[in-house]
Amino acid sequence: MAFNLQSAIDDLFKPPSRLQSLVDRAVGPQRDEPDLALNLDICDLVNRKKGNYPHDAVFALLPYINGRAPAQAQLALTLLDNLVKNCGHPVHYQIGSREFLNELFRRFPEYQPSLTNAVHYRVLEMLQEWRVSLCQRSRYREDLQRINDMYALLCRKGWRFPRIDSDNVAVVLEPEDTLKTKDELEKEDMDAMQAKLQELLRRATPRDLREANKLMKVITGYEQSTKQRDYNKEWEDELQALEHKSTVLHEMLREADPGRAIDDTVQELLNKCTSSLTRLRRLIAEHEAGEGADERGDLDRMVRLSDMIGEAVEAAKELRCGRKPQLRALGTNGTGAEPQAAADVNELISWDDDTDSAPNPAPNPDTVATSISPLDDLAGLSFHTLQPSTPSSSTVPLQSPPAQVQPMTNPSLPADSQQARMHRAAATVKQNDAFDFSDLLAAAKSASAKPNAARTASWGSSPDSAKSNPNKSLIDFMS
Repeated sequence: MAFNLQSAIDDLFKPPSRLQSLVDRAVGPQRDEPDLALNLDICDLVNRKKGNYPHDAVFALLPYINGRAPAQAQLALTLLDNLVKNCGHPVHYQIGSREFLNELFRRFPEYQPSLTNAVHYRVLEMLQEWRVSLCQRSRYREDLQRINDMYALLCRKGWRFPRIDSDNVAVVLEPEDTLKTKDELEKEDMDAMQAKLQELLRRATPRDLREANKLMKVITGYEQSTKQRDYNKEWEDELQALEHKSTVLHEMLREADPGRAIDDTVQELLNKCTSSLTRLRRLIAEHEAGEGADERGDLDRMVRLSDMIGEAVEAAKELRCGRKPQLRALGTNGTGAEPQAAADVNELISWDDDTDSAPNPAPNPDTVATSISPLDDLAGLSFHTLQPSTPSSSTVPLQSPPAQVQPMTNPSLPADSQQARMHRAAATVKQNDAFDFSDLLAAAKSASAKPNAARTASWGSSPDSAKSNPNKSLIDFMS
């Protein structure tokens, strides 16, 4: 690119921007200590304006950090630390870029000297904080891998990093158990994508422009991202984690002894739940205007969680005073009674009309009187009306009875006896009834009354008569 003298002169003599003026005031040589109020004003300006302001604010500090005035370098590092802790991912993306890291360590020697100056020590400490916090806990850690690369490079060169304070690491990012709604999570992702898009357009290399084109399609909704997050699931996981912590805290406080010091584990768990209590109450106030079923369900759940945590805080105070707290029993879902038991109680009281519980109506006498008896059904049966069907291989076809039922006689009775005549008359009258066995019963009764000899004699002459009359039944011969 050809050098443009006019453009360089214009940049040299143009007045500084408001951001540059505030940075110059914050790290001016007249200051002996950092001005926290002025630093926070710069952070608010960066958060409001966005766009190129994160890049301009961060890179405006590099000349002071690499300058020859140690006091100004310390002030610039303090302002950089405030920007990292208060401006979110737009600034994190800038400090994780290759250009910034190369410029930040430009004045470092290749190997660590025996006596490290205060500026180098502070830069190494801040890099260690960024690696432990941002590169491990950030939702967008894949954009900050340059920090890990710089840390590995310095370690290979023999640089030793100082031990960092855990409190400083904790404030770089928000606490891990911070409760965020679905809208807040979506807005945070949108801000991160816009910051990345702004930086890609600023660099404007062919590779950056191709990536910016893909990112713009995702932001506008033209395409779906391959790393699309499920905000409903994340919100549900946050609520379940808080419910689990509250339930465990209740159990620990219930088993604690009054008057004794609270265990460190219980105290840490209590501090985490207490820090979420303020956030919960704020979310409850914001969700009270919600009219949808989802908002109403989330509101009820957050109210129960707020009551549980508030009860745990009061129980901890009573334990410190030497009194045994009265904590309610929690169910499996951590919200009071068992869900199934509550459902059973609700089912005991029902205001709806239940047709199953109504008494059975009295039977109608007319219906009972006109009902058909089973004997009438049997009397109407007829083997002559059976329809022919194709028998299967596993069934035996039914044999239809003779067309005319012959009167059944008993050969053991004399032909001219009165009993025989009555038997023949009854058989003649009832020959149309195929299911009438009264004649057989009468013949069997009369045969049992005769002597055994006469029955034997009559049985001896029965084969001939059986052969002469093939229409007789087998039951007649046995009687």
